[in-house]
Amino acid sequence: MARRAWMGAAVVAIVVAATFGAATEARAAPAAGAICKSFSLAGLKYQWSVIGNVTCNQAKPWLLKLLADRVHKPDTKVALGNGPKGFHCYATGDSKGRPSAGSCYTGTLAFPNNGFQWFGG
Repeated sequence: MARRAWMGAAVVAIVVAATFGAATEARAAPAAGAICKSFSLAGLKYQWSVIGNVTCNQAKPWLLKLLADRVHKPDTKVALGNGPKGFHCYATGDSKGRPSAGSCYTGTLAFPNNGFQWFGG
């Protein structure tokens, strides 16, 4: 009888732990994001998206400004200095010096809070 009581208690403990674990994960979910409408510029078609509290409409003017930059080291990640205040912006250039892939974000690269990213191909 005692063994059944212990087994029952163990099962209840596992169910409770799983329930609270799932609730904790739900609250820790990443901020909202969206895939934005692609566009073409200077011969490249750009796919891009936003995360956190940044909307496509807010990010597009900044993205267009960053895409006007030149990246002088092809296939090398370089910092871009003219992004939104408080954002870390980086891009990798193609053989023509265009910033073909990149991102701007707040927080860290591993855990970005807000931002946008793009890929031109």
